[in-house]
Amino acid sequence: MSIHRLLLSAAAVAITPGIALAQDAGQANSGLAEIVVTAQKREQNMQDVPVAVTALTSEALTSRNVASVADLPRLAPSLTLTQGNVPTNNSLNLRGIGTVSFSTGIEPSVAVIVDDVALLQQAQAFSGLSDVERIEVLRGPQGTLFGKNASAGAINIVSKGATETLTGSITGTATTDDEYRVDAAVAGPIAEGVGFRINGFYGDRKGYIRNLVDNSRLNNDKSYGLRGRLELSPADGVKIDLIASHSVNESDGFARTFREVPTGAAVFGSSLTPDLVGITPGEDNYKVRLDKPLFYKSRQTTVSGRATFDLGFADLVSVTSYQDWNFRFREDFDYTTASVLGIPGGIVANSTYHARQFSQELRLVSPTRGRFDYVLGLFYSNGKTDRAFRRGPSGPVVASWDSLSKTQSYAAFGQATYDLTDTTHVDAGLRFNHEKVSANFLNSAPSASPPANNATCLSLCSGEASDSVVTWKTSLRQDLSQGVMVYGSFARGYKGQGFDISSGFNPRRAANPVRPETSDAYEIGLKSRFLDNKVQLNIAAFLSNFRNFQAQSGVLLPDNTVQLTLNNVGRVRTRGVEVELSAQPTQALRIDGAFSYTDARIVEFPGAQCYTGQVDGCVDLDGTGPSTTKGQDLAGKRLPNAPRFKFNIGANYDIAMPSMPFDAFVQADFAYQSETNFDLLSNPVTVQDGYGVFNASVGIDQNDRGGLRVALFVNNLFDKHYASNVSIASGGTPGLLTQALDRKSRRYFGIRARYAF
Repeated sequence: MSIHRLLLSAAAVAITPGIALAQDAGQANSGLAEIVVTAQKREQNMQDVPVAVTALTSEALTSRNVASVADLPRLAPSLTLTQGNVPTNNSLNLRGIGTVSFSTGIEPSVAVIVDDVALLQQAQAFSGLSDVERIEVLRGPQGTLFGKNASAGAINIVSKGATETLTGSITGTATTDDEYRVDAAVAGPIAEGVGFRINGFYGDRKGYIRNLVDNSRLNNDKSYGLRGRLELSPADGVKIDLIASHSVNESDGFARTFREVPTGAAVFGSSLTPDLVGITPGEDNYKVRLDKPLFYKSRQTTVSGRATFDLGFADLVSVTSYQDWNFRFREDFDYTTASVLGIPGGIVANSTYHARQFSQELRLVSPTRGRFDYVLGLFYSNGKTDRAFRRGPSGPVVASWDSLSKTQSYAAFGQATYDLTDTTHVDAGLRFNHEKVSANFLNSAPSASPPANNATCLSLCSGEASDSVVTWKTSLRQDLSQGVMVYGSFARGYKGQGFDISSGFNPRRAANPVRPETSDAYEIGLKSRFLDNKVQLNIAAFLSNFRNFQAQSGVLLPDNTVQLTLNNVGRVRTRGVEVELSAQPTQALRIDGAFSYTDARIVEFPGAQCYTGQVDGCVDLDGTGPSTTKGQDLAGKRLPNAPRFKFNIGANYDIAMPSMPFDAFVQADFAYQSETNFDLLSNPVTVQDGYGVFNASVGIDQNDRGGLRVALFVNNLFDKHYASNVSIASGGTPGLLTQALDRKSRRYFGIRARYAF
């Protein structure tokens, strides 16, 4: 049976005549459930935490079709994703702040933590989600407790644990764009004081970009993984949690399509005309012509152990972890089928990554029984990433290098809460961090003569640096009434220095790492629940000033290649307001919404590079007439991928059917974001207009009558096409634009069935 016919059959079941379109009058409405988060390294009610947090439970993730970290921007205010050709070029941004970097030596601005372990490379997070208990999106600097790569915020992912009785579930998903996925989990006790959980998944989705050369479908996804968890209580006051996971993700590559093609456009001097046959460039273009196969594959293994010892006056928590991540990709660099620069078949880029990290954290966590509680900790990590890059096989664009970046961190931190009165509370935290970073770069590209002005390393370039810093955070909370709290906070943010390791690495870069990024962040907020716990309203207003902001830009070189360069932008400011609303007016109806206004701008960046083809504002920097050194002043320009407005609204309605062995439900949500520019240099053509996406689902759920849940869903009902990145084409004629089109920028339907016991 085809997926289309299966969907129609399931729809007939879901809309069986006789449905009661009203809540059972006898049902009681207990209001919104309490959400417990670990945003401050301890379990707390989300409404008591002086941090702007979006918390998504497993039920919310399922009902709103969140399948990966890349889906979170639909639901979390001021969170965006900049999508690159491969996951290593992706960037998560919060309140306009994020780091897009080709270099393995630069850390992200948004940390991703999985089961108390921070990932070394942000790209590790884009492998899909499975068996998740909760996701917390923490906005604003979180470095005091989560470390130096959380200067803009953190995403905390918590997986499900063991259960007291034997439970299990299996979920199958199928869609009209040919995705098939199975998730399964089983958990329960093994013996007294011993529990387990095992979950696994397998997914296979066909591509949605058509390659007209061989009629293949690119941008597909195939993934599978397994996680095992063992929870032990060998003695009173001792708990041990052991987790091991392994996952594999592979694709035929992520192909960009042409968004805008000027008349007579060429790439590296080769006309694009033959490659545009059957293709209409624009926002609706999901077709390419590529003569080289694209490919990427990642393998990730993580092992962690968490031990908790009840010392009476406090809990001692030890978290030990090791992660190993391999990634490799192959890319058609020229995006044509013609010979380029005399190279038959054009230019190919290949790269491999191997990242490893060991970390150890010790925390002393006091109970929350008195007027004073605290978290004290020590942290150590040792990470290294090998990378090899090859581009060619010959000609002026050839590149061949190997690199090794290392980072070693030591930290001591603490945060305490003191109740000045029963309704007034002070929180204060401090972190000392010492870090050593190093880079080795071996250039093996053929060179007839030494490059001018140290343009690149002739053979081996090495650099190392260290830095010590103290960051802090303080807040004042006031309980206005039962369920209503206001707070004000200040945080000093920090993101460590690093080496700009890319094809342009040279002795100057080796001797001068990119400087650390620091910030001063102010926030005031309201957290409230009212109307008998049926409505929750949280508001946060923020202002953050960044110094030496780390950002990447691309500049067209004389050989028509785009040189990626990491910049220290002088000063950056982001300010705005975020509002989150949840309401449960009846037991059957749940409404969730969020709104954000973000004004993220460059305050000071004189002498910035000019974007490709720029005339207005691109001046001689030395002011003495003809000059080969040109630049622009970017003061007042908006940061890339920082839309001014974002909002989403969603509702879920449960339909009671007393005469049937199941109930029904209807869910719908709409997400909108305003116009955004993807270029740090403010190229006016790399803009995505504002757009909105509507999703919906309908289905049946046995709830406490059994364990079956079936949902029919639609993504992007009105088929609104949008780009998750727009950029100039490397080696292309000025004005030649490519775009990254996400799978969810097209409409598709699906069915998801889950059976639990």
